[in-house]
Amino acid sequence: MSDKDANSKKQEESQPVVLSKDEMNLAEFPFTLLSRRARSDQKTIEVSQQIKDQEGRTIKQEWIVTGSDKYGLPLAIDEDIYIALMQLYKEDDFRSRSVHFSRYEMLRIMGKETSKRGYDRVEEAFNRLVSVTIVSKNAFWDNKARMYVSKAFHLFDSYSLYDERLTGREREQQSLPLSNIVMSELLFDSIGSGYIKNLDTKLYFSLDTPLSKRLYRYLDKKRYQKTRFEIGLLKLAALLPIQDQYPSQVKRRLDRSHNELIEKRFLKSAAYKETKDNDGEKVVYVFPRASSSRQRQKYISGVDTSGQPEISEERIFLRQQLIERGITETVATGLVEKYTAEQIEKQIEVFDCLLKADSPLLEKNPPGFLRKAIEDDYTPPQEYARQAARQEKREAEETRIAEAERKRQGHS
Repeated sequence: MSDKDANSKKQEESQPVVLSKDEMNLAEFPFTLLSRRARSDQKTIEVSQQIKDQEGRTIKQEWIVTGSDKYGLPLAIDEDIYIALMQLYKEDDFRSRSVHFSRYEMLRIMGKETSKRGYDRVEEAFNRLVSVTIVSKNAFWDNKARMYVSKAFHLFDSYSLYDERLTGREREQQSLPLSNIVMSELLFDSIGSGYIKNLDTKLYFSLDTPLSKRLYRYLDKKRYQKTRFEIGLLKLAALLPIQDQYPSQVKRRLDRSHNELIEKRFLKSAAYKETKDNDGEKVVYVFPRASSSRQRQKYISGVDTSGQPEISEERIFLRQQLIERGITETVATGLVEKYTAEQIEKQIEVFDCLLKADSPLLEKNPPGFLRKAIEDDYTPPQEYARQAARQEKREAEETRIAEAERKRQGHS
């Protein structure tokens, strides 16, 4: 690495992280189009996929987003509005389903010009976000019930907008009532149960295209405590959603976003590979190995007035990781209260590696193995070390190939 690149990286890591929140289900599945306007014949976004539950059973998930006849489906700008609203809710500690704001404040969070057109776009976006309906089948993770359920819901129930442009002086603006929006009870309950993650809004709003932003939100959910994630190309296209029919078209759209996320150092590399069963191509993502302090900054909400780290953010997230691996909520809560985050994170990483390799160590009771590994602070078995070494070698080769391809495209 050159001195210039090293200095650039050092400066980037020293920049403060601006944190918002992202509800996990909305990070997994799309609720907006990636365009500025919808086709006249497009009334829905439909996604279906198959996953394995904690018992290894195959579950079919469906996610259907329907816009109103009058206002249509949510658009790319509406995703920006959602992220800005989530930042406002976070700043208010999610104390209520209703959050107050001014449109000027909303536009400043998004880095948009505070013009009449900008004010009008906020109102148009609210019309779409309030009127959209989502119907899900086995796609909505219920954190309290610890299972996938079928739910139909709205994102927001209502809003009230006051036109602060009626006066030109700031002190007069402050005397006006603030606008407000009311989150749906179902979405608010999901957030209250801890099924949320942090999101770096500074990075999100710095990205150039709606596709880059959506891809960043999706991959940011997938990458915690991982250096690698892979997914079928057409499955990813549906989840974003990219409307192109052919893989070559999808890859052309993704390439620009891949390059941008690599330049922002969110991704280390992105490469396309044939699947083992020749069922199309997959995308293989490799994430940089972030320093522990940098990574912790992105996933912990901050400190309280006493100077002690907040318990809720880190423990809720680690507890959720354990629950999703089959440990009961009661046991998971006890583990995150008793053992350090480093100890739990280390054993989760080993567990995931053994699970992917179909290790005989996990044949009888995988959740029980993970629990004992945390309690007794197991030394990683030799097969984990071998698997980790193979994965590191594979990632290095994939990064080399992807970088060579990027350079080739740059010169073509």
